[in-house]
Amino acid sequence: MTSPSSGMNEQLVDGQMEPDGLKDKLAEAYRLGSEGAIQKVLAEVEHQADKRIRAGFGETNFTLGVLNTILIVYIFSAFPQHFWILYLVEAFLLIPIKFALMIRAKPLNQALYYLDFCWIMNFLGVAGLVCLFSGKDHISSTFRKHLFLAAYGICCGPLLGATAVLPFVALIFHDVTTMTSLFIHIFPPVLVYVLRWRSDEVTEAWPNSFYLNHEVVFFPGGANGTSFFDSVFGNALSFYLLWFVFYTVWQVFIGLDLPRSQRHKRRSDGKRALAVYDTVFHSTMRGSLVVTMGKILWKRPTVDSLRQSRENDFEMKDLIVYMMFHMIAVIMSLLTLAYPCSISPVIHGTFIVILTVICAWRGAKRYTFYCTEMYAKLIRKQFLNKD
Repeated sequence: MTSPSSGMNEQLVDGQMEPDGLKDKLAEAYRLGSEGAIQKVLAEVEHQADKRIRAGFGETNFTLGVLNTILIVYIFSAFPQHFWILYLVEAFLLIPIKFALMIRAKPLNQALYYLDFCWIMNFLGVAGLVCLFSGKDHISSTFRKHLFLAAYGICCGPLLGATAVLPFVALIFHDVTTMTSLFIHIFPPVLVYVLRWRSDEVTEAWPNSFYLNHEVVFFPGGANGTSFFDSVFGNALSFYLLWFVFYTVWQVFIGLDLPRSQRHKRRSDGKRALAVYDTVFHSTMRGSLVVTMGKILWKRPTVDSLRQSRENDFEMKDLIVYMMFHMIAVIMSLLTLAYPCSISPVIHGTFIVILTVICAWRGAKRYTFYCTEMYAKLIRKQFLNKD
């Protein structure tokens, strides 16, 4: 005898599909849906792989990055007297390559990032070394002293400090952009370490280019009555203030308007000028900083801050506060980093080692993300959106 329940497995009841038939249809729909999601995942993974390869994620760039790092360590250890030449070679190779990438950046051209303090100081450093290479007799001893003291304070202060706090300063061997950012921040402190603490070897090898027997006094005043412009702090701060005035004035009259989606500047035909260039100020503010600053300082609604971030339309008061905090950070880095570095080669070297480890750890985190977390997030996203 056939039970009522078994009969329902083979018949339609009141025009409705039987339970087993419904389950088959649902299984088929799920299979097709899962297959579609898997195809989306594979397509997205391939897209990300192509994107990484176009960005330089390959065997050649990785190998060159590793070999370059080994070369830097080797020259620093075996031939410190020639380390400044390696700095120039690296600068002439890496900086133009990064610039070529920056001018092609989307949605905004990043060429004006080179007006930021860290970049300008590296440009001045390159120019200074080239001038010294032309012969120390062609440059006054006073100018050479001011240049050295300023370089020591800036390299061991703001540049060393930026290496510690900026998350994108990382040791990522295949990425020329990131390696260049690492170069302009951590290479100068290593270079002035050699020029200060291995000065005898440098001057012996290059007697016509370098005179490094300067009296290094960090603070003005003291028992010797050191003047402001004969101290590391005074020279470093003076160089910074020159940049600070220039950059602030440029931002107020030109830079602040450049990335706005609705620019204030008009073309000759009366239409708004197009947003073409980005700046470091706008790039920094577009993160959570504009929201935090607006909430704490101005009680600005979050929706307004997000609109400003989206349209690159920041207020003058945001710029002023940003520049004030920038100045405070630079002065603090001179006091907390550059001053200890000027006391002892052990302290100076220890700071460099610690920051090198930090940069390597950041790079390791990025590679771990590339190999594991990135693909897990892609898969979750595609399955959540499979419908």
